Amino acid sequence: MSGVRVLVGTRKGAFVLTSDERRQAWDVTGPHFAGWEVYHVAGSPLDPNRLYASQSTSWFGQLIQRSDDGGKSWQPAGNDFTYAGVPGTHQWYDGTPHPWEFARVWHLEPSLTDPDTVYAGVEDAALFRSTDAGGTWQEVRGLREHGSGSHWQPGAGGMCLHTIVLDPQNSQRMFVAISAAGVFRTDDGGNSWQPVNKGLLSDGIPSPAAEVGHCVHNLAMHPSRPGTLFMQKHWDVMRSDDGGDSWNEVSGNLPTTSAFPSPCTRTSRRPSTSSPSRATPTTSRRTASCGSTAAAPAATSGSR
Repeated sequence: MSGVRVLVGTRKGAFVLTSDERRQAWDVTGPHFAGWEVYHVAGSPLDPNRLYASQSTSWFGQLIQRSDDGGKSWQPAGNDFTYAGVPGTHQWYDGTPHPWEFARVWHLEPSLTDPDTVYAGVEDAALFRSTDAGGTWQEVRGLREHGSGSHWQPGAGGMCLHTIVLDPQNSQRMFVAISAAGVFRTDDGGNSWQPVNKGLLSDGIPSPAAEVGHCVHNLAMHPSRPGTLFMQKHWDVMRSDDGGDSWNEVSGNLPTTSAFPSPCTRTSRRPSTSSPSRATPTTSRRTASCGSTAAAPAATSGSR
């Protein structure tokens, strides 16, 4: 019988939920880091015992935690997130230049090919990578130094890189979503990036069809067709079938098109249930936004 694990981040700590595929009874551990806001909890698809958590409070600041035993115990990991070179400026809410300032880690994405590699999406928007299981972090500077970086602007929740999507069939391809800049793709492992926002229309920005400036709330990849992506942004639900090169609206009859979804992530079709550490390592996180800074439980299940 398959097992499922749900990793949940909330304003009051992190929780680990495990069950069998029937999901009629759950074992719950936590809160881990009681009293801390946990922006994201993520498990490695290569080592289900390896978990990462991003804690952040206005009083204590940012802290990355790592577990190597499925959440039974945690140890502080590296917490130095320094922008490469001279950071420069981006646009502030009023359109004036504002210096890049690190605030917190919004998203952690373990590698699909190396158990010790993990990516971090931060505020102010940038992408960092660790190749020593979170011990040290280096900026993937090609993203922030893309020619459009000086025109990025925060949404109401801050200028955050809140989603990282890795292509399971092409280790050189990655997507990130930034509020409020849009979606960017690399096809060379992060050395160079391009905005992939063609077809997006956003009210309230100088050009509704601009290359950047769109407030994307979330991005998800089809589990077996990595060229198919789904996006929820501040007005529409969108779909791309060409790796983000173009987008079409698929809002249909949804009751609202402005929300903060948390996509389900299945990392193993039939994980062993010989121990809880072999349950599916899924993740939950605080919802990114242009219109909300509330921390949601946002539990996501590990199978569909």
